[in-house]
Amino acid sequence: MDALNIKLENCYGIQKLDATLAFKGSQKTPAGSAFSIYAPNGFMKTSLARTFLDFQEGRESQDLIFPTRTTIRAITAEPTTSITPDSVFVIKPYVERYSGSGTSTLLVNPQLRGEYEEAVRNIESTQEDLLKALKEASAWPGKSSPASEIKEVFKFTNPYDFFAKLAGELDGDAKFADLSYIEIFNDKTIAAFKAGTLHQQLQEYISKYQELVECSPLLSKKFNHAGASDVSKNLQTNGFFEANHTLNIFNGGERTEVSSAKELEGLVQAEKQRILGDKELSARFEAVDKQLQKNAELKKFRGYLTLHPEILPELGDFEGFRKRLWFSYFNVVQPAINSFAMAYASARDIIAQTAKQAQEEKTKWAAVVNQFNERFYVPFKLIVQNQQDVILKGESPKVAFEFHDGQETCGVEEEKLLQVLSQGEKRALYILNVLFEVQARLESNQTTLFVVDDIADSFDYKNKYAIIEYFNEISKVTFFRLLFLTHNFDFHRTISSRLQIARERRLFARKDQHALSFVQEKYQNNPFVIWKKGLAKSSSFLVASIPFVRNLSEYCHGKTSQHYLMLTSLLHIKSDSQALTVADLEFTIKATLSDQAALSLPNSTYSALQLIYDEAEALAANAADDVELESKVILSIAIRLKAEEYMIAKINDATFVSTISSNQTFELFSKFSSSFSSSNDVIMVLSQVNLMTPENIHLNSFMYEPILDMSALHLYDLYGKVKALSFPITDASSRIN
Repeated sequence: MDALNIKLENCYGIQKLDATLAFKGSQKTPAGSAFSIYAPNGFMKTSLARTFLDFQEGRESQDLIFPTRTTIRAITAEPTTSITPDSVFVIKPYVERYSGSGTSTLLVNPQLRGEYEEAVRNIESTQEDLLKALKEASAWPGKSSPASEIKEVFKFTNPYDFFAKLAGELDGDAKFADLSYIEIFNDKTIAAFKAGTLHQQLQEYISKYQELVECSPLLSKKFNHAGASDVSKNLQTNGFFEANHTLNIFNGGERTEVSSAKELEGLVQAEKQRILGDKELSARFEAVDKQLQKNAELKKFRGYLTLHPEILPELGDFEGFRKRLWFSYFNVVQPAINSFAMAYASARDIIAQTAKQAQEEKTKWAAVVNQFNERFYVPFKLIVQNQQDVILKGESPKVAFEFHDGQETCGVEEEKLLQVLSQGEKRALYILNVLFEVQARLESNQTTLFVVDDIADSFDYKNKYAIIEYFNEISKVTFFRLLFLTHNFDFHRTISSRLQIARERRLFARKDQHALSFVQEKYQNNPFVIWKKGLAKSSSFLVASIPFVRNLSEYCHGKTSQHYLMLTSLLHIKSDSQALTVADLEFTIKATLSDQAALSLPNSTYSALQLIYDEAEALAANAADDVELESKVILSIAIRLKAEEYMIAKINDATFVSTISSNQTFELFSKFSSSFSSSNDVIMVLSQVNLMTPENIHLNSFMYEPILDMSALHLYDLYGKVKALSFPITDASSRIN
C-alpha cells in the first residue's frame, strides 16, 4: 500500500475530511509504514475509527445525529487492489470478550487447509442429513437437532468417530423405533428415574414381571410379548402364512398349530393380559403409578405408558434403555449413517495429514501465548487449550488462566478473573486476541491496514511500552501499514519516537469551519527549545515562556528570589504587575537561562502585562482552533489575569489581597463568591477560570499534554466572557496599593 486516500462527509460527526496519507517515500521523506494522528478530545478519533470499522465489516456509514444528511465514504488506496474490507483491521480501545475472525484461520498450509475444509464440508453435510433423519425418526421436537442428547447418552468426544464406528455395529433391530424419545426421556422423567423411590419400585415391578414371564407356558425372559409381537410382524411381512405355512406353538406343554398372524397375536395378547392382570403385579404398578402423578410432565408420561405398557419393563435399566432406544432409531436411518461413514472414510487421510501439521503448528500458537506472558505484566499466565481445534475447525481459542498472587498459583475461570482484574489488566488480556489476529495475518501474508484506536488507554507504563514495542516490531513487516489514532499526546509522542515515524507522518487533527484536516505536528521535539530560540523574534514565544521560565526560576533561585516573584507578578495581579516592562522580563530570563546571556528583546520599555494582553487579543481576533501549545498558554494566562483584575476591583479590599500568599486566584474566587453570592452568572464564569487555566499555566517540559487536549475554542469563549466582566486596567490598578 503506497498511499491511503480518505474522503468522508457526514460520517458520525465528521462533516468533511479529504486526506491522503502517503506511505511511499519521496525525495523529501523516506518510506514508512506508520502514521500517528493526534486529535484533541471531541475532534474525530472515535468517529474515524468507527468509519473504518464500517468499511471492514461491510456496513454503510451515517451521521447518527443528522441521519438525513448525505453520507460519502470513499476509502481507497494506491494501488487500488491493496485495500479491501479483509485488508482492514480496526483495533478498538477495548473489547471484553473479543475473538477475531483471523484466529480461526491461523497457521496450517493454505492449500492443505483448503482440502481439509472441503473434506469437512462434505462430512458436515452428510452429518447434517443424518441428524435430520434422526430428528424425524425420534420425533425430536423444535428446530434443534438431537446431537447434544446423543452425545450425552453415549458420552463420546468426537461425533465423527462415533457415527463412523456406528455403521459397523447396527443389526437392523428397530423394535422400539415407533416410540417418541422425548415422551419417555425428558428432564422430569430422567430426574424421577434417578430418584431412589421410583427406581426401587420399578425394580420390584420388573422383578415380578420377569417372574410371571418365566412361569408363562407361552413366553419366556428371552421370548417375551414384545419379542413375540416382532415374530408375528416379521412372519406377516414376509408372507409366511400366505404361503400356507403353519407354526407350532407349545402352550403349557400342549402343541398348538397356528395358521395366521391374527391367531398368533391372539395367543400372545391373551397371555400378555393374563400377566399384566396379575394382582401382585398390578399392586406394584400402582406404587409406580403414584410416583408418576406428581406433576404435569410425569402425568403425561404416565399416559404414554398406558398406550405403551411394553416400555415399563425396560425402565429398570433406564440408561441402558436410552441407548437401546437410540439404536432403534440408528437402525431406521442406517442408510444415512452409512453415507456419513463413507464420507468420513474418504476424508480421513486429509484430516489426519492436516491434524499432523496442526500439531506441529501448535508451537507457533505457544509462541503467541508466550509472547503475551513474557511481554505483559499481569497477575496471571495464559494457556490455550484447544489449538488444534482452532486451527482445524475454526473454533474460538479456549484460554486457561493461572492466577498468581505472589504466594500461590491456581486455575481460575475467565468470568471470575474479569471480576478481579483492573481495567488495565483487562485491556492486556484483550491484547492477546489482537496478537492472534496479527499472527494470523502475518502467517497468511495478508496485506493489512491496522487502524489502532487508543489501544494503550488505562495501561500502566510497563504494559504501555510493551504494546508500543510490539507495534514497533510489526511495523517492520513489509505488507503491514499502521494508522494510530489517539487523544493522548504522550502516547502520540512515544509511538512516534519508538517507531521513528517521519515528521511528515506525525499529524494533528485540525478543524477549520466544519471541515476536518490533518496538519503536520509543529513541535516534534521539546517545544520549549523552539521557544527559547525565538524569544527575541516572536512575542508569542516570549509570553508563552513566562510560566516555563518561572518553573525553572523556582528551582534555580527559590520562591523568595526577585526573579521568581517578578514572573509571578505576570501570572497573577500583584502590586507591581502594571509597572513591569519587557526589560524586566529580559533581565530575569538571562538570569535563569544560562544560554540566553546575549538575549536582547525589542521594545524594552513596553509594559509586559500589556504585551500579554496584546498577544491574547491577536489570537482572539483570529479565533482559529489551532492546537499550538503557545496559543493556549497565552490565552490561559490572559484569562486568569483579567479574572483577577475583575475580582480584586469588585472585592475592593487591598488589605485582604495583600495577605494572599498562595493560590491567589482561588482565594479571590472564594472571597468573591461569599461577598457576591447572588451574582450567579459571574460566579459561573469565574469558576470556569479556576477549572480550566491552572494546569495550563503551571506547565513544564514533561507535562504539557493536558493543555493540548483542550480545544482552543473553549479558551476563546472563556476569554470573551472574562473580558466582558473586566474593569479597565487603570481602574483595577488604582485599587492595588
